[in-house]
Parts: sequence; structure tokens; C-alpha cells
Amino acid sequence: MKKYFKYIYIILFAIFSFFYTNKIIEFSEKNNILLVSINNYKEKHDYKCREGSINEDGIVLGLSGFFVNVDKSYNNMKGIGFREELIEYDENECILNKRNNLDKYIIKGNDYNNNVSIIIDVDSGKYFNKMIKVSDIKNIELNILINYKTLNKYIDSIENKSNILFKGKNEKELNEFIGILHDEIYCVNKEEEVIDFCSKNKLNSIKVINYIEKDLLSNTKKILDKGVIIFIKETNQNLNELSATINYIKSRGYNIVNINKLLS
Repeated sequence: MKKYFKYIYIILFAIFSFFYTNKIIEFSEKNNILLVSINNYKEKHDYKCREGSINEDGIVLGLSGFFVNVDKSYNNMKGIGFREELIEYDENECILNKRNNLDKYIIKGNDYNNNVSIIIDVDSGKYFNKMIKVSDIKNIELNILINYKTLNKYIDSIENKSNILFKGKNEKELNEFIGILHDEIYCVNKEEEVIDFCSKNKLNSIKVINYIEKDLLSNTKKILDKGVIIFIKETNQNLNELSATINYIKSRGYNIVNINKLLS
């Protein structure tokens, strides 16, 4: 009788081993297929940083690249199968990036995307909200460059507080400015050189290269380029030409984006 049970155990063990081995092979083959799929995707979608440039005025930012992280992607999909939405990336950061160049002025966004950004230099405060309304109708975002005193006066009328840039003369004004917004901002050298005290506060600074006081449309045509930052004076004339200028920029295939997106 014991011999009989022994044979049964041996047969059952053999069946279980066969079943278990098949499952292991099946699981391994499935995961090998998954690994191959991820690596094939990686070959097609990895791209390196496209570096920017530097001159005596400042830096043109590069465009960061991204590499597929095979291990993280594999762990996300294990037991599920390949899913593009579960792919994870590692950033391939450029040398000329914002984080490591606080001591240099940014003069332009990258040259690889058809993006530009428009910044209204607020003076009297009389027209900038009307200019923002024009941009809302056109479904684009403008930025405003403003000092602490004027910001404090008009803060309640500004809906989008993420597109506000600082102009001022010293660190005291900057700290007061930050105290109102409580957000990461960009400094601009419109009134004074700001890079020393702004970099001290871990903030990037932008140098004014393209500033339009009047004849907005005709002057925009002269400077329009990938990554350009266009500063425009807050005037009634520029307000009247803003809609046509936006139409022109779009007609040339450019996207008008906020400063955060341009410099991301």
C-alpha cells in the first residue's frame, strides 16, 4: 500500500513540475517579449539634448532630451504587457539649462520649437488689462513685466499670476514682489542690472534684447524668430495693433506661449 502511494506522489510531483516549468517558460517568454518591445520603443523615441548657445549678451537655452528608462518601464508593465502610457523617461539635461546658469542672462528660448513669447512692459497700468483681454479672445497667453509698486496696486485685477515678471532696482523690491506672488518668477533687467541679487535668490534673469515701443506690427515682422522674447511697451497704439500682430505671428507658423513654457 505504501508503495502504491509512493508512485502516486511521484506521478503528482512530475505533473506539478511539468506544469510549473511550463508556466516559468511561458512567463519568461512573455517577459522577454516585453523587454524586446520596450527596447524597440527606446530605439525609436530616445533623443539627446539639443544644446543651446552662449554669447556676450547671455545664453540661448538648449532643449532637453529624454531617454527611456528600461528598468522602470519594465517594472511598470511586468505581468501586464506593453503599454506606452507606462513608459518612464530620464531627462538628458543640456549644459545650457536654467538651473545651472543663474549667473547668466537668458536672451532667448531654444531654437528648435516654433515658440515665441510676448511680454507687456507695464507702465501706467492703463492698458495692460485690455491687452490681456485681446490675448484671451485670441486664445493665447501674454506675460506682464511690472514693478512692486504697480503690482501691489493692480494685483486684484490680474487673473493669471503665473505669467508675471519682476522689474526693479534692488533686492528689497524683489523681496516685496515675491511676498505678493509667492511663486517662482523671472527677473528682467529693464530698470537695473538684476542678475546679482536675483541669482542670490535662486531666480533666473532675462535680458531685454527685443523691445518695441511703437509700430508693433512692423517691428515684430523684423525680429520674429524661434524662441524670441518680445517686450512691448504698454501704450494705446500697441494695444490697437496687438490683435493684428498676434494674427501675423500665428500666420507665420509660430506659437505664442507664456514665458514658463518658452523657457521650459
